[in-house]
Amino acid sequence: MEVKDCKVQIQDTVYIDSAFLLNLVMDLYLLRLTVKVLGKTATYLRILLGSLTGALGYCMILCIPEVPYGCKVLFGMLPVGILMIKITCQTSGIAELIRGLGYLYFFSFLMGGFIIFLRERLPVFRAYENSFFLIALLGYAGYAIGQRVLLAYQRNKQNCFCRVILAGDNGPIEVAALIDTGNGLVEPVSSKPVAVLDEEIWENMRQWIKPEKYKVIPYHSLGKKHGILEGYEIDAMEVKGKAGEKRYEKVIIAVFKGNVSGKGNYKMILPLELSI
Repeated sequence: MEVKDCKVQIQDTVYIDSAFLLNLVMDLYLLRLTVKVLGKTATYLRILLGSLTGALGYCMILCIPEVPYGCKVLFGMLPVGILMIKITCQTSGIAELIRGLGYLYFFSFLMGGFIIFLRERLPVFRAYENSFFLIALLGYAGYAIGQRVLLAYQRNKQNCFCRVILAGDNGPIEVAALIDTGNGLVEPVSSKPVAVLDEEIWENMRQWIKPEKYKVIPYHSLGKKHGILEGYEIDAMEVKGKAGEKRYEKVIIAVFKGNVSGKGNYKMILPLELSI
């Protein structure tokens, strides 16, 4: 017996219910991380609705016939992702929407890489690589790690700011300050570290404008190779933060003609030597 032109085609079977549940769970993790990094407040209901939108959209796109899978994901999931962010985070502008979408896909990429890494490195997972519960468990592990990393980053970011109390002409002045670990500005004669203050605040500290306290401070930065800042030495300043408070004597302050913070979040830049 002779068999001619025999073709065997093997196709993967995708179960829509499993795909829906798996994407629902993963979207819950991803949206929770996205909400945290955007600094938004989202109710559990909005996060659930956003996840349902993502899971349902994925399954609908998956069922479109005669379209390569890569094209489905690339062109189909973009509007679905926008809906997920809009429903969950209630963004207020196109820039914030795009930023949220970028974070969503960034976390999705990291989560996928994390799951693939564990499935390939740990033999116990290979026997159950298609298990819904296993993938959901690995997804939760990735979410827990991501949440801890974000929390540590946010705490570190908060620790970069402190309050500084200066002696003003009409009494103490309290300003928000950024602790800049990359600030290497020093007064060339004494080699003392230099803090930088907005001119707006300095206008209320004119009592320190005396010839014997005057300093010339050279600096260089991006876009400007060399420059000169005028500075003065003040008797003392107090720095307060979550780690406590500290008083510094004979502090040199450079006056910046403008805003040291583009958004006005802080009015002073401190070197690490003058922080808490």
